[in-house]
Amino acid sequence: MTRRARTLVPGDPSAVAFARDRVITQVRAWGVPLDKEKQYAVKLVVSELVTNAILHAEGFISVGLYLNEERLLVVVHDSNPTLPRHRRPTTDDETGRGLALVGHFATRSGWEPTAGGKRVWAEFAVPAPFPAVRGEILRRRMKTTSHRAYITARPLRPSGWTVESRELDVTLLARVRAGLRRNDLVPV
Repeated sequence: MTRRARTLVPGDPSAVAFARDRVITQVRAWGVPLDKEKQYAVKLVVSELVTNAILHAEGFISVGLYLNEERLLVVVHDSNPTLPRHRRPTTDDETGRGLALVGHFATRSGWEPTAGGKRVWAEFAVPAPFPAVRGEILRRRMKTTSHRAYITARPLRPSGWTVESRELDVTLLARVRAGLRRNDLVPV
């Protein structure tokens, strides 16, 4: 099953950080365990692809993510039909290294023309995502493992909290109260 996510960002330099953070947040939400090195590589590549789109195109830029088993595909679509080209920058040049960085950090990368511009993509080999646990299953497991104490904290009024308990385990309550500040709980 392929998981998909897409974000539209404006063609403004401030959008680079947003796109980069959005990609990492989505990959984490899918449960992909990225080590620091892989996370840095994904962030760098997203930054380069979005920056190139902002510099060479106008309007909104689409950043797409596709996760299939152990493969993450980042796709940036912009409105400029001119295909990217590799350059050989000199030591004094401030630009021209982006595609070389993408090629170095991504497993594979490329580009293709589209009807409305071009699509530039980079692929990463990533660890398999952790299996998702549905909320109801998790709640059932928690109820079966802690059957002696159910504690519910709810707002009593804007300035304080109250605790309701059923079949309250005294030692558990003591541990909960010790972990909170004295004014956080109203006596039962």
